[in-house]
Amino acid sequence: MADSEQILRKVDIVDVISSYLELKKSGSNYSARCPFHQDDTPSLFVSPTKGIWKCFGCGVGGDAIKFVALYENISYSEALMKVAKKYNIPLKPKRQKKDEKLLKALELVAQLYMEKLRNTPFAIDYLKERVVSSRSVHKFMLGFSKSSEELVRFLKEKGLLDVYERTGNIIKIDNGIYRDLFLSRLTIPIKDEKGKVIAFGGRVLYDGQPKYINSPESEFFKKREVMFGFYEAKDYIRERGHAIVVEGYFDVISMHDEGFKNTVAPLGTSLTREHAQLLKRYTKEVLLLFDGDDAGRKAVWQSLPHLLSEGIKVKVAYLPEGKDPDTMLKSDKEHLKKLLSQPKDIFDLLLENVREGDKKNLEDTLRFVGFIKDSIEKHDILTRISNLTNIPISVLYEGISKVSHEEKDQDLQLTYLERVFLLGLMKLGAEEVNLKEILLSPQAMEIVEYILSGDYHLVPESVKNTKVYNLESAFKECSEMLKIKQDEFKESPKSIKEVRDKKEIVRFRKRI
Repeated sequence: MADSEQILRKVDIVDVISSYLELKKSGSNYSARCPFHQDDTPSLFVSPTKGIWKCFGCGVGGDAIKFVALYENISYSEALMKVAKKYNIPLKPKRQKKDEKLLKALELVAQLYMEKLRNTPFAIDYLKERVVSSRSVHKFMLGFSKSSEELVRFLKEKGLLDVYERTGNIIKIDNGIYRDLFLSRLTIPIKDEKGKVIAFGGRVLYDGQPKYINSPESEFFKKREVMFGFYEAKDYIRERGHAIVVEGYFDVISMHDEGFKNTVAPLGTSLTREHAQLLKRYTKEVLLLFDGDDAGRKAVWQSLPHLLSEGIKVKVAYLPEGKDPDTMLKSDKEHLKKLLSQPKDIFDLLLENVREGDKKNLEDTLRFVGFIKDSIEKHDILTRISNLTNIPISVLYEGISKVSHEEKDQDLQLTYLERVFLLGLMKLGAEEVNLKEILLSPQAMEIVEYILSGDYHLVPESVKNTKVYNLESAFKECSEMLKIKQDEFKESPKSIKEVRDKKEIVRFRKRI
């Protein structure tokens, strides 16, 4: 691969960053609102002569490749490859061939699984019970993992075993002995935007736990960047002017089977900023089709900041409690079609809650209004709120600013240890942590309550965007550090390396 210096010499940093942000000329430099923190006034500056950028609000800066890495939440080396590809800067062919071989291995394994499905009657019976058409089986390349030994033999014959091992889809148990991660599961290939197989989902047949598993994240597969069914849906999304977002694999498959071919789903995660950016390239409107229970409503609230920040209009259709699109299409298809034909604009729903007079509803609505980029649209919604509540519109604008500053203040008061701990708590759960032993600031404790109650939309972006290479390991180490008496060290660590250094010199004790 060409090194970073060679690539940086050949690309224009203004051109690179302007493909993500709207840059405005500011003397000999350019300015923009920083995407890495909530920025009311342009505080990010780009110097074309020096080839660097810096935000004077949050202090982040670097070269063009670092910007791409941070914006897309990928590693520096992955960003280097992305920039090189975009600007047709040649990479060393050895690495390129390896990447092509890995993609080829994934495609061939998907085809092997498809072949095994055809010869597995009970797996075919399962799909028939779920009323999955043969058309969908072919379209989504559904398969079945029948034998680890057969998969390993197949990969050895193709000379791809070592390459495929990089995906984490097979586990080496002993010398020459492997286990297929998806053994005895229905396999569901996950494709990238171009239709390349980059990972698999696996569904246990009938009883068993966990019900679903996904491939480990890899150089190709980042769950926060990929949506299931997107390759199959993207042309229909563009054609129909909106995307329908559901929650599961079979929801997507059933929706496509019934003609709603603009349907996609996140991969077992909540909708992320990267998902919103992906959708934005094809549409300006998204319909969220989630359960009508508390969990479904929280999923909507969590998705809103990302979608609204990208200028996407959001509509919502809530399903009856306990139902999902897959089961509704089989039991009450007409009801589902009616819901889809009459979705509600998210701010119409929020204003219905404001009309009830609850202060919390008003604060939530103002918070979401704050994510709207279009000043005219923002003003229109605030005018409607003012008419409902008799609160002057100037006061409502102050309310947006207050919510924004409170979130910023909360972000500033969180230490690095707390941010890693909160991220781990949100992503990994609290099963192995005794929260009573952890020493946290009042701000961090409040966020713990949000996480435990499932109010992920209230978790600050500074927590969600904390960069950690191995979250599981970092979570454990930060949890241990947060049990230390605060007077045993002068300053809070700012990185995992500092955490590890301190562990060598600080005597740990459990809080009594």
